Amino acid sequence: MHHLNNFKYILIFLIFNNISVYSQLIELKNIENKELIRNTNFTLDTIQLPIWEDFSSYESKVGNNIWNASNNVSVNNYSNNFSPSINVLILDGTDENGNSYNHINNFGKADSLCSDIINLDSYQINDKLYLSFYWNYNINGEFPDYEDSIKLEFYNKNNQWKTVWYKNGGSNNFPGNNFKYEIIQIKEEYLHDKFMFKFYNLGNTEGPFDSWALDYIYLNKNRNINDSTILDRAITYKPKNIFKKYNSIPIKHLSSSHQSLDSIKVEILNFDSQIQPINYSLIAKEITNNIYDTIENKNPLNPILNGFERRLINNKHLNIDKFNINEDSISIELKFFIESGDSIYTNQNLRLNDTTISYFNMSNYYSYDDNGAEYAAGLNQKNSELVLKYNLLKKDTLTHIQILFPQSTNKTYTSGIELLVYKQLNNEKINLISNNMSLINYGKDFNIYKLETPIIVSDTIYIGYKQFENNLLSVGLDKNNNTADEIYYYINNQWEQNNLIQGSLMIRPVFGDVENYLTTLNEDDNENISIYPNPSSGIFYINKTVNHIQIIDINGKIINNLKNSKEFNITNQKNGLYLVHIVNKEKVIIKKIIKN
Repeated sequence: MHHLNNFKYILIFLIFNNISVYSQLIELKNIENKELIRNTNFTLDTIQLPIWEDFSSYESKVGNNIWNASNNVSVNNYSNNFSPSINVLILDGTDENGNSYNHINNFGKADSLCSDIINLDSYQINDKLYLSFYWNYNINGEFPDYEDSIKLEFYNKNNQWKTVWYKNGGSNNFPGNNFKYEIIQIKEEYLHDKFMFKFYNLGNTEGPFDSWALDYIYLNKNRNINDSTILDRAITYKPKNIFKKYNSIPIKHLSSSHQSLDSIKVEILNFDSQIQPINYSLIAKEITNNIYDTIENKNPLNPILNGFERRLINNKHLNIDKFNINEDSISIELKFFIESGDSIYTNQNLRLNDTTISYFNMSNYYSYDDNGAEYAAGLNQKNSELVLKYNLLKKDTLTHIQILFPQSTNKTYTSGIELLVYKQLNNEKINLISNNMSLINYGKDFNIYKLETPIIVSDTIYIGYKQFENNLLSVGLDKNNNTADEIYYYINNQWEQNNLIQGSLMIRPVFGDVENYLTTLNEDDNENISIYPNPSSGIFYINKTVNHIQIIDINGKIINNLKNSKEFNITNQKNGLYLVHIVNKEKVIIKKIIKN
């Protein structure tokens, strides 16, 4: 267990013995993502067998018919955890506000999921009632330790809760990245008219630690201890991306996106021991203009799906040309469904996990994230920098930067930030934008920072921010698309590529037209403007009078601003590299100078 409030992982980049200054890249759970939080107090109902729940229809609130309480458990869709079906139930160590449960020694009962009353009074032991489910550690969260556990309890005839199953955490008990199947008999002492069952976890209650995952809960009669089959074919996760890495690209860049298109991947699982035929379809729709692209149409899966087989389907890519329309923004609905002959019964609609719908919004920005911050990550060192790499599909004018700073994970940072745009990462650290000190608004919405001087960029850029405190400053982290290799950070005077956290930081470049404004970046041909002598002891001259001069040091600090001048003096500054922004005739020119 880690005894730090609200932290999901503690990932330390650098540790120096006997040195008190260090930096951490820390990942946290974002409890502001309210769509993931299922905090309810349903009216206690009496329900009948069968009981079946795989959490795939969470948005339709099917769970209201089954559960009487689900205290702060969350439902999420992951593509990397080999879950039985769409969505899994997550139990960890935070209350409904993302705060500690305040147990003695910060350890105790945390999240719980309890059924409605189930009337079993008419059943006998020879009716062979069994409850089955799948469990694992939440591989996208912090693993439970040996002293942590997940428990299942039944409510008996004497109005008492009895533990019928439990598992401890720890590396030796980790089943690997595969869900473990369990089946428990409902014995005589539980066959009464007020039977209930509940899952809960015991662990560190200081924050969202010791995380477990549950899925596919099934209670019915005429089963046996070896009964692990059900005539169900299920989709296991929603399609993540249309493009290879991006969740969204600017509409004006769609015409250049063909090489970035990716096959649309969906995974299915056969719960039966016998081979099962299915047909599958994939349809894209632009919602506003009703533009359709039938990508796959009732294709028979070939070869046929084997018993208990999990298979990845690589669908054809989207015909992006159909959606390259003259709109400021579009929303593409991607619907994948299978025709499998799955049955529909009361409390057991096995077709619920046969269809999945994802939405992809295109506007004026690139994004790796899907607009949902399940977690957050950041640094905690003064003057550290965190940037995200983007490979642009075409040259365009960068006008804004969007960054999401969740309220729930930013408790102590009080300063502003400096926005950063780099063409390349090196120790010269040439920031392409100036006058870029900005304040932070914490919450569920992106901060939209307008660049005072828009710039034309192409190919590769790195965007992000520099912070000015040793307190943690965290950015939204989307766990459903892993672009960890695009994250870079600058600490202790060197750049490092991330290899610790998994996911996509919620930092986006925004592009647009700038009316009556021309921008350019060209260091070799800038209307013959030159600075001399260079290097110099501190007095520099420009070969013509320019409208505006701004001198910036290697730390991004603006040390001088001049208007209508052709010379400047930095003799009072330290020796080293400086950046000169020259604005002349509505053009921005960047020069490097050296004071020696």
